[in-house]
Amino acid sequence: MFIREITEGEKADFNRLAPHVCQSWEWGSFRLQTGTVPKILRLGFYENRKLVRAYQLFFHIAPKLNRPIGYLPRSLSPSAEDLEALKKICREVKAVYLKLEPDETEGKINDPLAVRGRNILPPHSLLLNISGTEEEILAQMHEKTRYNIKVAQKHGITVVSQEDPESLEAFIKLHGQTQKRQGFYSHYPEYYRTLWNTLRPQNMVHLLCAYLPSANHQPLTDPIAALMLFSFNGVLYFPYGGWSAEHREKMPNNLLHFEAIRLGKQLGCTVYDMWSSYRDTPKPSDPWYGTYIFKKGFGGREVNYVGSWDIPFDRNIYTLINTADSLRIKTLHLRRKLGI
Repeated sequence: MFIREITEGEKADFNRLAPHVCQSWEWGSFRLQTGTVPKILRLGFYENRKLVRAYQLFFHIAPKLNRPIGYLPRSLSPSAEDLEALKKICREVKAVYLKLEPDETEGKINDPLAVRGRNILPPHSLLLNISGTEEEILAQMHEKTRYNIKVAQKHGITVVSQEDPESLEAFIKLHGQTQKRQGFYSHYPEYYRTLWNTLRPQNMVHLLCAYLPSANHQPLTDPIAALMLFSFNGVLYFPYGGWSAEHREKMPNNLLHFEAIRLGKQLGCTVYDMWSSYRDTPKPSDPWYGTYIFKKGFGGREVNYVGSWDIPFDRNIYTLINTADSLRIKTLHLRRKLGI
């Protein structure tokens, strides 16, 4: 086996082997531009001069410690031989630890140093098969979901694919409102602007906006709901959305996702990945119960990834970072409860 960094000229070969959009060449370029990932390595594993496996390894910097942390999101689950090579690279740059979140639903990281880590990406998702006809896709949905799509259509809700800067800002505003209302934390607005500007020229990011019917055929007003979607290697991903607290009875989100499925089919995708879910059906008292039921209504298959695994190289600093991170999360939960 021969290992080396992959060059720009091999981007197409690299992307063909990438199992997830977070392992795509373009995603790496985007993350470099955010300023929070100062270094990435695109590593090719060759056998008989043929590229057979590829990993995009991100390096973050531990706050105040100036030490790198390796991160391998949604890659193949490395074999023991591949993992030893990745660990060697991390040790050479004095990384505190390597975090792995494979795009796998079975097994675990078989390494004597590996311990369970905090999830960065959702450990569960719902995957919809959208390879069939629209009639077949509708048939796999819950009857209530199909009904709500018709409710939105009867209210004259219009869903439009947008590319202009004003629509992007409208999405960012809606997402921010939803984040505050639902009590979760997401990225800063500049993150989405950088993402859009980097992936849009490659036709990998898409924006769908839902509008109320306009009077007298006047220009469309601000959207009442919007989705930001990624497309890569036959999969359409739904990571980010936002909606107004008003007009929810008109069911714009149901129609938005149905139109997202239609868009995915136009793009040649066969899977709609709803990005996050639960391992088991949550109780009705759970604050995310409604979101789970909404997503499940589209008929997707539940998948449970192997989760997050850390391989520490400096146990003391690793423990210090985890302790600080736990305090940060507790502070965020407290701020959420207090409405700050």
